[in-house]
Amino acid sequence: MVVASESGKTALKVAKALRGLDVNVVCVTAYAGVRRPLGGEWPQINGEKREKLEEFGVKILDEARWIFGCTFDYAFLKTHTPSKAIHMFLSRTMGYGFKTAVEIALIAADVGAVPTDEEVIAIAGTGRTGGGADCAIIIKPAHVYGGEFIDLEKGAEVKEILALPRLKFTDYMIRKIKESRSYL
Repeated sequence: MVVASESGKTALKVAKALRGLDVNVVCVTAYAGVRRPLGGEWPQINGEKREKLEEFGVKILDEARWIFGCTFDYAFLKTHTPSKAIHMFLSRTMGYGFKTAVEIALIAADVGAVPTDEEVIAIAGTGRTGGGADCAIIIKPAHVYGGEFIDLEKGAEVKEILALPRLKFTDYMIRKIKESRSYL
């Protein structure tokens, strides 16, 4: 199971709920290249919360690069595509959680934290804009490098949507997004 969790709180809730069920929990959080330029603390999950997650056997991915933008387009696909527009479209139509759930599954697969030949559950949400962990999907992840994730035979595939919010953007979320001037 892969969980997006900026503070570790959501990952800890998942780990507690699954305690004793022989389920590996992977927490994907912000890496230094995102946190430090924004004036944030890194590692984001530290101290007592990190210790607690480690006690539960949660693998914390805070050094894995996120997947976005023209860097992604050229480095992995050797071409330029409108990935920002695709991200914005997915966020708008399916919600931040859906887009993020797909991303964290790919990130976890890329670093070897989850297998690419098995389905995993990915949980994510709207995070800092106030929606919480409101999306869960079953996905067969794939490696991003070289474009494997879009390969017709080996590519990533969302198998099932377990939870998806009907309301994708609340007034509060829209205001927060506009304030931060960030759609992604």
